[in-house]
Amino acid sequence: MNNFIKLLFVLVIFPNTIIAQSSGKNYEYTIDFLHMTDDEVTVSLTPPKNNFKQGKFIIPKLIPGFYQAMNFGQYISQFVATDKNGKEIQTERLDTNSWMVHDLKNVNKISYQVADGWDSLEKDTHEARSAGSMFIKDSVFVINYNSLIGYFEEIKEIPYQLNIIKNKGFYASSALDYQKINEITDRVWAKDYRQLVDSPVLYCIPDTTWLKVGNTEVLVSFYNKKERHYSKKIADEIQNILKNQQAYLGGKLPVDKYAFLIYYEASREEGYLGDGLEHSKSTVCLYRSGSMNFLSDALRRVASHEFFHIITPLNIHSGEIQHYDFLNPTLSRHLWLYEGMTEYATVHMPIKQKMISLDDFERSIEEKIRNMKEFDNTLSFTELSKNAMEKQDQYMNFYQKGALLGLCLDIRLRELSGRKTGTQDLMLKLMQKYGEGKYFNDDELFDEITKMTFPEIRAFFRDFVEGSQPVPLKEYLAKVGFIYDETQEKISLSPHPDPKQLALRRAWINQ
Repeated sequence: MNNFIKLLFVLVIFPNTIIAQSSGKNYEYTIDFLHMTDDEVTVSLTPPKNNFKQGKFIIPKLIPGFYQAMNFGQYISQFVATDKNGKEIQTERLDTNSWMVHDLKNVNKISYQVADGWDSLEKDTHEARSAGSMFIKDSVFVINYNSLIGYFEEIKEIPYQLNIIKNKGFYASSALDYQKINEITDRVWAKDYRQLVDSPVLYCIPDTTWLKVGNTEVLVSFYNKKERHYSKKIADEIQNILKNQQAYLGGKLPVDKYAFLIYYEASREEGYLGDGLEHSKSTVCLYRSGSMNFLSDALRRVASHEFFHIITPLNIHSGEIQHYDFLNPTLSRHLWLYEGMTEYATVHMPIKQKMISLDDFERSIEEKIRNMKEFDNTLSFTELSKNAMEKQDQYMNFYQKGALLGLCLDIRLRELSGRKTGTQDLMLKLMQKYGEGKYFNDDELFDEITKMTFPEIRAFFRDFVEGSQPVPLKEYLAKVGFIYDETQEKISLSPHPDPKQLALRRAWINQ
């Protein structure tokens, strides 16, 4: 999500050097963050053993969680392949994000330079930086491996071994387990490319705090060039959020380990910028503001939203995401689920868990309504989802109208079930059916949800998600004893709610 305001080997170790003798059944990479030249990092790899006459090497065009072309290949230069004798092997750049490597079976080493995608949050740009990488020599490295590491189209679904050369004293904050080889070298493994790019890392002098929430171990890692020992304060806020999310999700967090990687940059400007990207077991959060006092609200909005993504699309998703094509992906129809329902949970959880007042909840709904009106609400959400890359000017409506559709769906489910179940229960049922390693067929999801719930729910999806009928806010809010003044865009409590409205409201928001 992009929100502005995701072998066997023998070692011989010499000082500052690693020689690895591997089985050749994995990608072996070395990334040198210590010896940077002209703000660029050197990356080298040994391909897996193979018999291919040529191979297509790919750096992602875009990644799951973003719906615009990022073209990470634009940061790659000086791409060179050599054999075991150091003789150069022919390569040719096919486009921004791919290279053809000839005589691949005899390639011993490929090396290239990587420039960072951003160096400051102060620059006035609407590009999402939480999916890219940033290098500040001797200070900090925010790393998303999709911008440094690639794969051959002909050689997929195999492990990765990475050797990381870094500053002495730097610590790797990540959901992956980094092993210290010597003072300036770490090693990490990933079972495949998808896991690697799903596991960002923050490299710097550590300011970290560990939490235990239920059965989940949570790492909070913080970087600011001036502020030190701040992770504990942030961790206290995150712990409160996670405990409430745990209760909201039925008493258990669906992940055993999670990492919050937080980069903060001071600004002379008022307000703040928050940019986050979800991953299966971690979140990258980038913040810029004139004061650190904003962090509590920012964490509630951005970090909470990103953590809820462990439900969807990370556990509940279609085949298009399960078999993601990093160069030419086919998009799913269900951004209403991946982003809309995630944003709704972010808004709904604080009032349901009594973290905020009823007035604050009403204001958050009003804000969504006002923001929704900035977009074309005659568009079908399923069609918009399939064409999200071409409809970038409409994409952010999934966080506005999508959340409001989630609100209406929640009320409707509670009404039909006699107040027994809502969207919280629906998402848990979907996660049980389409959990890790499983996926749904894109065209069948609405029918599957209908089978899980009530026949009337199919009409809801047909009218408001596949179709373009206006969100029925006035009608649905009236069911729970709220008055929606469409002219003033204001929401207030009904002065004389009946017992049915009150009971449904209590089931919905615990008020």
